[in-house]
Amino acid sequence: MVFVHVTRRRIALLAVVALVVVAGCSGASNQAGGSDDGAKTGQTGGVGSYYDATGDRIVVREARLKLRVENFSQTFRSTRTIAKQYGGYVGDRSQDTRGDWAEGRMAVRVPPENFSDARDDLAALGYVEDESVSVKDFTREYNNREERIADLEKEEAALERLLAQTNETDEANRIRDDLRDIREQIRSLESEQQSIEQRETMSTITVNAHEPVGEQPPRNYRSSFGFDDAFLKAFYGGLTAVKYVVVFFGYAIPVGLALLPLGAFGLGLVAGFRRIRRVVSTVLSPETATDDDPVERVQQRASDDTEQGSADGDDGDGESQNGG
Repeated sequence: MVFVHVTRRRIALLAVVALVVVAGCSGASNQAGGSDDGAKTGQTGGVGSYYDATGDRIVVREARLKLRVENFSQTFRSTRTIAKQYGGYVGDRSQDTRGDWAEGRMAVRVPPENFSDARDDLAALGYVEDESVSVKDFTREYNNREERIADLEKEEAALERLLAQTNETDEANRIRDDLRDIREQIRSLESEQQSIEQRETMSTITVNAHEPVGEQPPRNYRSSFGFDDAFLKAFYGGLTAVKYVVVFFGYAIPVGLALLPLGAFGLGLVAGFRRIRRVVSTVLSPETATDDDPVERVQQRASDDTEQGSADGDDGDGESQNGG
């Protein structure tokens, strides 16, 4: 009997899920048809408005303006006034100032129905050098997500009814797990829907404004006189030189220590080679060979005495003739 009871509940659960799927498919076809009809009869929704019961399309426009203005500070104040006038505000802002010259970026967020008027007033603040407008349609994505949420809510209600009727602990635990998963999916989808609605509630106009380029000083500009730039440049130049010196010695010292033994060995080889060369040249010298041979030394002395005697005889004969 227990087996039959559990089987009947499983069959009932499958039947409920099948009914939910069929209902979801029919609802999706009906909503798709209504959406197509709305598109054919005219897109009456305001540009940038999020989807609601009147059939408005989910369309958002974003614009980017590049303006050349005479005074950036005055332009920023005017931009803030225009945003407030059309029910919006100035969000992110960045500015780069060099002396009396300035440029910057401002993100203006206004309601979508005031997008065109706000854009025209912002463009009138200066000369428009560049402009781009992007249009994004989230209608299909939003509708698909809404249909998915509706199907999950029907399945959640069916499981809740089934949970209230079951008496089996295991079956109840399984149903609770399924409910937990379904509710988590619903929360995630609703969070995404809210994110889209928040993004589309306010349209964004990004304004990039700069003063005339001819009045733009160099990027390293700090003052009209320039002494602070000169001192800072000299200071940082000195630090750079010291850095390179430290880097040079950081490389040179380890390399020098590594090459020191090799240098000492090379010097030893050179000194030994020179010493050997000196000894060899001394041994092979003719004067050294004559001095070292006794026989040649005696013969050389005898030859020298003979030559000396002959020279003395010649001198005596010459003197006798002169006397006669």
